Amino acid sequence: MSDRAYPFQRRPRAIRIDARRIAALLLFALVAAAAGRAHAALYKWIDEHGMVHYSDKLPVEAVNRANSELSRQAITLHRTEQARPATQRVAKTGDNDEQKAREAERERVLAQRRDRALIESYANEAEIDLAKSRAISTIDGQVQSAHAFVAQMSKRRQELEDKKPTFAPRPVPGSIVREIETIDEEVARQNEFIAAKRKESAGVAARYDADKQRFRELRAGSTGGVVTSSDGRFAATQPVAMELTSAR
Repeated sequence: MSDRAYPFQRRPRAIRIDARRIAALLLFALVAAAAGRAHAALYKWIDEHGMVHYSDKLPVEAVNRANSELSRQAITLHRTEQARPATQRVAKTGDNDEQKAREAERERVLAQRRDRALIESYANEAEIDLAKSRAISTIDGQVQSAHAFVAQMSKRRQELEDKKPTFAPRPVPGSIVREIETIDEEVARQNEFIAAKRKESAGVAARYDADKQRFRELRAGSTGGVVTSSDGRFAATQPVAMELTSAR
């Protein structure tokens, strides 16, 4: 059969090819950017929304998520599975202490992993403040856009309300009534979105504040196993285990 007879059959395939090419170009660009450093690492990780990211160092928020370390040739060197949340189960006789020990070890490894990511991601507290400001600004931009959309919807709703008296004594057309209902539903959804984003902003601020406090503790040397490196950053004196003991 010819493509002329079925003009829409080949378009999905073309879209998929373009998506793969874009992803390949992005990966190539990141690999090329890292190629100037002999021992540069490239990380691939997935955020909580399922979006794939590439970066030359693993950010703090991705340290306990599934990620891969790639070579300059985009070959996977090491893969870390996402840390699974601890599951509760009824402990058998004599097994409770062992389960607690495994959970304690898991928490210790997660804490070490996060500490290492923290001290490798930031050179000083000012960088943490800058990252916090950028994250909150992104959320604030989304809130402002939602507010602007609500304002437009409210203006349109008022226009429809002003039209209602012009139809008297006839009933208001159903199209106007339905549009007003649709606007009300959309405004309610946008207000929920705004409330959720404000809550997210507060959570992000609290997380960065906690990171800053932990960074300060590590810098002060109050936690064992951390020393200051020659470039002002920090390095763990003991290797941090990157694999978790699997629960039975």
